Amino acid sequence: MPPPAASDDNSAPAGFSPRVLRGPFFGGRTVFTADAASADHFMARITADDCNRMGITHGGVIATLADIFIVGFIAAQMPADTRMVTAGLSIDYLGPSTADDWLIGRIHAHRIGRRQCVASGEFRVGNRTVALIRASCAILQDPGRRDPLPSDS
Repeated sequence: MPPPAASDDNSAPAGFSPRVLRGPFFGGRTVFTADAASADHFMARITADDCNRMGITHGGVIATLADIFIVGFIAAQMPADTRMVTAGLSIDYLGPSTADDWLIGRIHAHRIGRRQCVASGEFRVGNRTVALIRASCAILQDPGRRDPLPSDS
């Protein structure tokens, strides 16, 4: 399947909605998530601030976006009151991206369970894969609850 088409400016690409990130690393940054029919897609515009002295996207930026994207993807499939943390994150960097590139992510869930969730995917720029990404999340159980989530499927 060809990657989604990215716009030439910072407007929302067709089929995507803007999402403003919160938190200490990318607070206020706008990324784009696919509409409900393809909630496994994500897009972010790489900026000059994301790049190192060699002019390529810093690995920490890729890793942070992978964490945000995968955990958000998993969270969207869980009950709204589910609490989880990233238990593992793995990135294989396969090629560079640079300022003004659209980083396009696609995710696949391998397991959505009561205690652990695992998903993986890739980041692409155009037709080039720039990173393979994988994360696992641990589900936190509130002390007063016996079974916070439905049983594993």
